Amino acid sequence: MTPTAPVNLQIVINDTMYTVHDSDQEAAALLRLAGRDPRDFDLFLLKKNGVEVKVRDNQIVNLEDGDRFVARQSLRFTIDGETFRSYDDDQEAAALLRLAGLDPAAFDLARVGNPTPFPDDEIVEIVDGDEFVTVKHVGGVA
Repeated sequence: MTPTAPVNLQIVINDTMYTVHDSDQEAAALLRLAGRDPRDFDLFLLKKNGVEVKVRDNQIVNLEDGDRFVARQSLRFTIDGETFRSYDDDQEAAALLRLAGLDPAAFDLARVGNPTPFPDDEIVEIVDGDEFVTVKHVGGVA
C-alpha cells in the first residue's frame, strides 16, 4: 500500500487552532488532541449555521480546512436523588424543576448544603456531581 502524503489542515477545537496532517480521524483522537479525555467529554462539529452536531467517539471525521469543534463534558447531577445528565452547565431553576417533572409554581429548588432556594428565573450554574433537592411551597395561613 502506498503511503498517503500528509496534508496541512487548520481546525479549531474550543477556540484553539490545531494543525493536523491526517484528514480523517476518530472523534476520540480529536478530543485527545485538545487535551480532553473521551471518557468525560464529547465532540461536537459546529455547522456554519451554529448548530452543534455530536460526533461519536469511534466515528471517523473527514476533516476540512477550517472545521470548528467544541468539546463538551456531560454533567451528571441529581435532583431529589434522581440522576440527570446535561451538556448545559447553566439553566434556569424552573427548567431544572420541570426536568425533574415538577411544577415550578408548586416547588422550589435548592443546592444540597445551601438551604436558600433559587428563584425560578435564576440561572443555576451546574458542575459535575451537583446535588439538588426540591421543597414544596408552603401555603400561607388564612
